[in-house]
Amino acid sequence: MNQLKSRDLKGGDILLKLNDGSLTNKLIALGQRGELNAQIVHGGIMFDSNIIIESSGPGLIANDIRVQNKAKGYIVYRPTNNNLATGAATCAKMMFDIQGKNNSLKYNLIGTVKTKFGETGNAKSANEMDELCQRILTGKNTPMFCTQFVVYVFQWVASQSGISANSIFSINDAKATPSRLASILQGNSSFYEAGYMIGGER
Repeated sequence: MNQLKSRDLKGGDILLKLNDGSLTNKLIALGQRGELNAQIVHGGIMFDSNIIIESSGPGLIANDIRVQNKAKGYIVYRPTNNNLATGAATCAKMMFDIQGKNNSLKYNLIGTVKTKFGETGNAKSANEMDELCQRILTGKNTPMFCTQFVVYVFQWVASQSGISANSIFSINDAKATPSRLASILQGNSSFYEAGYMIGGER
């Protein structure tokens, strides 16, 4: 893998964050114990080469990876379809703007606990994703955790482009823990591993 700097990133890149040893990261890794990639504890979508849109404690936020997220290490996955990448970056930014206006995309803490129960399932149907999109657009309360947000954005953008959501991520977004998303991305023909970022090196 290549070591990447911020100038190497593109809108639509998925950044998967490595456990940095903080209490929150340790708890997430503990909750994923027994899964492959348990040390992958967070994920977000790049809007451009500097700004990552991600769901965390305050809800859906935008951070500059050169400033607020400078100390964090990531593995970077890039869509092979440029239209999918551009669409995902645009959709993520739209959702961030809605959060700024309505504060309706809060962090889904309960959802993270529920990921441990039941089957992982398949992607929502196109109608189900459209209904969820309508809730988001109208400012209704729609909490999401970090990788649930990532998976929903890419599945919805794919479905709008006539691409099967399951061919992008074969999982229900509400079950997409960071470790599961990492496992799905490995060997996924819709993405490739572009490289990694070391904390403090931007």
